[in-house]
Amino acid sequence: MSRSLCKYRRSEISEKIASIAELVSAPQYFCRSCARVANGKSSLCKPGRLPVQGQKRVPATIPSVTAASVMAPSPVSGQEPALPPVGERLESGAMVGVPVGLLSVSVKKLDKKLRKLAKKKRKRLKKTDKYLKKAEKYRKKSEQIQRKFDKLIYKASA
Repeated sequence: MSRSLCKYRRSEISEKIASIAELVSAPQYFCRSCARVANGKSSLCKPGRLPVQGQKRVPATIPSVTAASVMAPSPVSGQEPALPPVGERLESGAMVGVPVGLLSVSVKKLDKKLRKLAKKKRKRLKKTDKYLKKAEKYRKKSEQIQRKFDKLIYKASA
């Protein structure tokens, strides 16, 4: 097969089921785009190597402070950490008094997601305000036109 598995249409798949079965019997590669598997790289559009079945990859973990422990009140100091202002990053460590290096990757990701959500919220509020102003403008314009129309009707009837 010179074409990749990713490019086949449903009708072609049903016609060439035998040759496709040979290609996927013992997969060593997967397509990073559509997650199909095959024995060789040439059968996929964006091939990636599958991990060996016997080996398990252990993700590297860094001992760090978890988000739950960061948000929990500290029994030593006796006071709860104050939340940072909206614009301040959680990564700064200012809110918990923890050195920046000890913050976990998950807290950094959480901080990034929170900032992203806050930005989306600001954009939606700005857009809503814009539409409200526009609606108010059109309402005033329609009232003005209605008054002119009423005047014309009154003059025409008199």
